[in-house]
Amino acid sequence: MKRVILIIIISVFAVSAFFLAYGIAKKIRDINRISEEVKKLPSFTFLTLDNEEFSSEQIESGPLLIVRFHPECEHCHYEISELIENHSDLSEGLILLVSDAPSESIREFMELYSGFRVAGILPLADPYFQFGKIFGKDFVPSNYIYDRDLNLVRVFYGEVKHDVIIRLMMKDEAE
Repeated sequence: MKRVILIIIISVFAVSAFFLAYGIAKKIRDINRISEEVKKLPSFTFLTLDNEEFSSEQIESGPLLIVRFHPECEHCHYEISELIENHSDLSEGLILLVSDAPSESIREFMELYSGFRVAGILPLADPYFQFGKIFGKDFVPSNYIYDRDLNLVRVFYGEVKHDVIIRLMMKDEAE
C-alpha cells in the first residue's frame, strides 16, 4: 500500500513538474514572439472616448508615443501632465494614451490637464484588455516610442521624464 501511495505521489509530482516547465517555456516563447512583433508598430484597435474604433492602420507615420496608463496611478498623473504641458516641444508626432479604465474615468483624468484641447494627443480606452496581449507587458505606466517609420526606438516601464521622451521622439529630426 505504501508503495502505491509513493508511486502516486511521484507521478503527481512528475506531471506537475512537466506542466510547470511547459508553462514556463510557453511564456518565454510568447514573450520573445511579442518582443519581435513590437519592433514594428503592431496591429491594434482601441476605442476613442466616443466609442469609435481607432486602429494602428490609421497611423501613417511617426514619431509615435504610446503610453499605457491608469487614471488612479500617481506616476501616470505626473508623466502625462508633463507631456501635455510640454507637447509644444514636438513639432510633429502623435501621443496615444491607452487605459483599460472606463471611458468616463479617462475623460475625467484628461479634463484635469486640459488634455482634450491638445492636438496630437489622443486618449483611448482598452475595454477588452488587449494591450498586454499586443505589447507583451501591461506595466502602468509604460511608454513605447516609435520613429518616423514606426520602428520601435525604446520602451520604458515606469515613469519617464518628458524631456527624455521628447528627445527620443525628435531624434529623427535632429539627424
